[in-house]
Amino acid sequence: MLSLISGDHLQAYANQIRVFGTPRGEGESIWELKQKIGTVTAELQVGYRQPISALKVVLSGFFDSIGLYRPASGEQKAIAGKWLQTLNLEYLAENDFLKLSYGQQRMILIARAMVKSPSLLILDEPCQGLDPHNRNQILKVIDLIGSGTPTQILYVTHSPEDLLHCLDYELRFLKQEDGTYKVRKTKLKSLQ
Repeated sequence: MLSLISGDHLQAYANQIRVFGTPRGEGESIWELKQKIGTVTAELQVGYRQPISALKVVLSGFFDSIGLYRPASGEQKAIAGKWLQTLNLEYLAENDFLKLSYGQQRMILIARAMVKSPSLLILDEPCQGLDPHNRNQILKVIDLIGSGTPTQILYVTHSPEDLLHCLDYELRFLKQEDGTYKVRKTKLKSLQ
């Protein structure tokens, strides 16, 4: 489902899917769509296999690339620095991303996703594999983004204890006896 939303699945073009109110395949490029979406996934995290500084990982978010293959502007560097500062990670800017802890890497990827001020932030199991301290840090950051920015959050988890204050709705996929799934939508708080 997440790859259909982000346009990374070929079925996004073969079916009637609307993203940001526009039917897929109506002339927008995948890159125009990706400019509106920030993503944090385990696959993205393991995609960084070459030595690269944490700052360059954050800057790569402007280009939706794994690695930095073109120079970033001064404005982009300032925005990346601001997100590192907001997440209290500026001290890691020049450190090799591959040598950071798993939790620090995940935080850097959240900063990477946010540098372009996306309309939608997709978080696919962002707390997976983290110890309780790092899990709490990630949840606090997500709540900060959800309550302090205009970015909407799509948060996927298999851990019901990962409830966030910034979320308005919960969708649960419930497996039926016949092997299909039923979706249950629950309003978590009153919308203002």
